[in-house]
Amino acid sequence: MIQEQEHIVTLVINQSIEMGEFGIQEAIQLFELFGLPYQELFKQYFPIIQFPKKYEITSQTLPNYPFVDVQLRDLDLIPKVLNRSILIHDILYTISRGNTLDDLTKNILPQAMQYIQNPNLTCKCDIITSYFKITQEKRVELMEQVFGEKGFNCQNTINLTEPDILYYLIITKDQKYIAGCTLTKKKKRREKNFARNYELPNRIYLGPVSLAHDLAFLMANQAQVQENDLVFDPFAGTGSSLVACSHFGAICFGSEIDGYLMKGHCIGYINKKSTYLKDPNYQQVKPYINLNFQQYNLPIPNLIQTDVHLPTFNPRVDEFFDAIICDPPYGIRASIQQDGNEQDLQANRTAIYRRMFEVARRVLRRGGRLVYLYPLFKGMEKKVEKEDGFELIDFREQKMVDKRSRLLVTMEKL
Repeated sequence: MIQEQEHIVTLVINQSIEMGEFGIQEAIQLFELFGLPYQELFKQYFPIIQFPKKYEITSQTLPNYPFVDVQLRDLDLIPKVLNRSILIHDILYTISRGNTLDDLTKNILPQAMQYIQNPNLTCKCDIITSYFKITQEKRVELMEQVFGEKGFNCQNTINLTEPDILYYLIITKDQKYIAGCTLTKKKKRREKNFARNYELPNRIYLGPVSLAHDLAFLMANQAQVQENDLVFDPFAGTGSSLVACSHFGAICFGSEIDGYLMKGHCIGYINKKSTYLKDPNYQQVKPYINLNFQQYNLPIPNLIQTDVHLPTFNPRVDEFFDAIICDPPYGIRASIQQDGNEQDLQANRTAIYRRMFEVARRVLRRGGRLVYLYPLFKGMEKKVEKEDGFELIDFREQKMVDKRSRLLVTMEKL
């Protein structure tokens, strides 16, 4: 495989309504993590002199979204990105593209012929569509038309279980066609859905507002968490964010105001539907946060009970952490109580985020990232205020119920 030339590949982004455009956000950060700046990734879409900010790259500025064509010199980036991604469904090596099916056959790339005409390789074909559905009969007809004798005349042997190559026909929302393929066996290419092992319905220890597993992994990717990074969650809860970071090899630290939640009194509870209850390694003990790490054979995090909102919170470390990842509990799903009196919702939210940045300025290293969720209510402007000492990297909206939403925000310390 020639690595020096540029290859056009297609990102197939999960078009989840709930996750909005988090997939674009994740793609930018993961390719950057592995050494490819987003300006290189999207250079075919924007002029260099007017290149947009990361958060300005949206589904409206990327033609054919959720299918996004990008240029790669190093195809080895594909498995690296896929092995961490939550919302990039696949990355396909482009075989051909066209406005009609006839164009596909005429426009096939010469380098693709080494795969299509190799009888020693096995294959499987599928169709990916956007914004509409097609019947199974139509799927079969299209696959025969594209990959059969009248199309690419594919010489591979069909293998529906463990193919060497997966061929895809993509139909965009404006009825254009892209043919692509993956070049390694699916199981080896991606132990996909690694995050499914961490789904909350199977998590052994839960709280009333445990952070969703997929969102926790997205936040870890936004922070570009790597092995041996030092990660801090000042609102640890039942440890969802730290579980995700620990999966990527981070050394995790957390604090939590609610000692009852950490120690499993009253608020936290054992999930009776968890398969971990039947695991021989499970020991029936009082529910507490460490169980979630024992369930996945992850290192136990370093935890303290404290409230970072209080002025007395004074960590004895300066510029220590590589990342801070958190879902502040005050505002959208719970309200803070000080001295036994519930305070005004907006004032509480402003206070806790102000204090969060104060802590981050002290304990986060330069170049470290602060990734957090910020609640929005009807009538609130969708924007992120500037913070001294931090650069806004990206923010996207996640729709929720009752006319509410929240922003996934990524900041970098200057």
